[in-house]
Amino acid sequence: MSKRKEEEVLSAFDGYDEGIRLLLEETQRRAEESHLPPAVKKKMAELKQKAEERKRKAKEKWEKAKEMRVSVYLPKTLQQEIQEIAQTEGTSESQVMTYLLFEAVERYKKKEIGFWGYKHPSESPRYDFILVHPKDTERTGKIESRKSQKNNWSG
Repeated sequence: MSKRKEEEVLSAFDGYDEGIRLLLEETQRRAEESHLPPAVKKKMAELKQKAEERKRKAKEKWEKAKEMRVSVYLPKTLQQEIQEIAQTEGTSESQVMTYLLFEAVERYKKKEIGFWGYKHPSESPRYDFILVHPKDTERTGKIESRKSQKNNWSG
């Protein structure tokens, strides 16, 4: 099929579902491949199989790492400090956070640090309290505005 004819056929489907376009492209690719010599087809099949194997291994690796992954909301200032420490120490942010968390948990268990004075009643049905560090200006501001709204409401 000439390039121009091909463009005319494909342009007839402009505005239609992306899936139709992909289906047409796949059909065209297969038609072109059907005219290739057997040796080339074999080589392409081997390359495709290797690529699929790499994808499978990458997915397995990601699934294993997923077990150790946690999503955490951190204030911008804390994120920046962790980035600076990681750069200074020549390591990843994740490793810095892991190390510091182990240290903090150990100190918490020894009762060297605690949450007294930093726990505030939660409006969420899932939690009794929200824990706000004094340096967490983003959350501290929200707590203060909630307190002032309650004081203005009752008075």
